[in-house]
Amino acid sequence: MTESWLAVVLALASALSQAFGTVLRHRPAERRDLGHGGRFGVLTSTYWWTGMGISAAGFAFQGAALAFGSLILVQTLTVLSLTFALPLGAWFTGRRVTKTELFWGHVLAGCVAILVVHGRPTGGEMHPPWHEWVIACGVGAVAIGAVVRVAYYRVRGDRALLLGVAGGTAFAYVALFIKGVADRFALGGVAEVVTTGELYGLVGSAVVALTLQQMSFSAGAVHQAVPASTVTTPVVALLLGFAVLDERFAVDGAQLLILALTVVVMAVATVLLSRKEVGPKRPSRSDEAAR
Repeated sequence: MTESWLAVVLALASALSQAFGTVLRHRPAERRDLGHGGRFGVLTSTYWWTGMGISAAGFAFQGAALAFGSLILVQTLTVLSLTFALPLGAWFTGRRVTKTELFWGHVLAGCVAILVVHGRPTGGEMHPPWHEWVIACGVGAVAIGAVVRVAYYRVRGDRALLLGVAGGTAFAYVALFIKGVADRFALGGVAEVVTTGELYGLVGSAVVALTLQQMSFSAGAVHQAVPASTVTTPVVALLLGFAVLDERFAVDGAQLLILALTVVVMAVATVLLSRKEVGPKRPSRSDEAAR
């Protein structure tokens, strides 16, 4: 198996793990929306902790994938976590997957295939200069801080959306640092990893990303948070791959327009699927009577 195919397999394993972990972590948030638990109720939820563990496994698979493939390739494939979450979420909430959801799921999978097969993402600089890391992190910190600040000056209905954007941006930086750690490990093992900055950037960005994600889940509109995060992460990761790692698609000219249109369609499919998938299931009449 070539390194590219190994990266594909590991990225798909990461997408499946992230999907299952996210579905489990939504569970306590949805119960809170229905009137159960307090502000920090998720910390007492077995579903939440199990989801965190499975998501952590997803990050491990992602790191392994990034050791063999480019950031653009791996992050494009991990968008499929939403396609995997569709049947998992339906099974967990006891409902059927609709024809509309199946259609947009196939559209999303097709877009990913076009970006990977037609675009053929290529690797770039394994160890960019430190000043490029500083500039990229500074821009990201300012952008995330600005979005969070706006989120708390907007009406509650927009807060989950904005926090989802902030969290998705932070997760793109998590992917960037995972790529850096994987490359450092391949170069010099554990000693190389612990004596360079990528590991500590990864820890910091992961804490920020997970905190923002949980804040968006708790903002009262889970069905807004996840689409925003899911769309933002691959787009920002693509930009970081270009700007920091000098990664490129192996096409040019008019073919780049095809890829740009594909990204737009992928974003639309992601939003539509996310809103359907994570929207809390309406309680039945028997549930309301029991309450």
